[in-house]
Amino acid sequence: MSDKEKEADRIQKVQAQRNTIGGRRAEKLMTEHERNKIPHSESVLRYPSDMATGSEARECIRFCIVDRKTLNEKKQIYLYTPAGIAISDAAGYNQADLGLVGGVAESVADAVARGNDNSNLQGKTLTELISAATTKAAGKAGTVGQAGMMAAGLASNPFTNVTFAGTNLRSFAFGFKLVASSQKESDDIRLIENTFRKFLYPKKAFSSDYLLEYPPLFKIEFLSINKEAANRNSYMPMIQYSYLLNMTATFNSATNIFHRSGAPTELDLALTFQESKALRREDLYEHGSEDNYADPNYHYDYITPFSFPGGERQPDGK
Repeated sequence: MSDKEKEADRIQKVQAQRNTIGGRRAEKLMTEHERNKIPHSESVLRYPSDMATGSEARECIRFCIVDRKTLNEKKQIYLYTPAGIAISDAAGYNQADLGLVGGVAESVADAVARGNDNSNLQGKTLTELISAATTKAAGKAGTVGQAGMMAAGLASNPFTNVTFAGTNLRSFAFGFKLVASSQKESDDIRLIENTFRKFLYPKKAFSSDYLLEYPPLFKIEFLSINKEAANRNSYMPMIQYSYLLNMTATFNSATNIFHRSGAPTELDLALTFQESKALRREDLYEHGSEDNYADPNYHYDYITPFSFPGGERQPDGK
């Protein structure tokens, strides 16, 4: 087999992998004004171009560019769902050594809560209570002071606990191999690449060189599509509003062949997003005054991309 035939065979295999058909269908699409349709317009880009034409369900990711101020959707990009999607959730905890101060205070609080006789505690300061506790502990060892406790092989209980520090910002990485099968698809690939790059960057605010306006947000959703009907895939994770952190475009990673138009034969597109805030449970799941342990399903509400007090903001007109 010649090099040209090998290259053609490789491209055919890539396209076959790209068009792999999934079988998941789930609940309704996320916005009422788009109900169950992927529209054809200048505000929509897709790859592959025949994504919504098959009779069987296929899996895709919808990247929607969202105005940060109004939360209105401005442009949509549909790409096939790649292999190896990983979602990492993490929380942070710190170590807190309460020491004698915390230990004595906790003991006093426990004694009061249990209703024990605390007449001997009344009128004493926390310093006096700590001194008494230390003296009592040292007295049992027959020694006084730190040197004596060390000689006796004794140490103060640090009363170590953990304190919750919050949740980590989640990030998401996606990798796509885009191989054009037509001139139109080649043009769409170029537009997809440049759209992601364009809205990674900030722009000047108020035409000033001294101020920058934040880039727009991205809303990322996993869909199952069938004859242009789009349904959310509830088996895939929910991702809240995110920023595009990193984009890497690699042209012709395995070949130096170009189309007559000058378009590369293939484009590898690597995208990394990060959610705009650290999440609480309410940002992903239904959560009332009491936990519902029987319902761990996502609520799919996109309300506010910010994590400071001031209320939750919704898109204009909604």
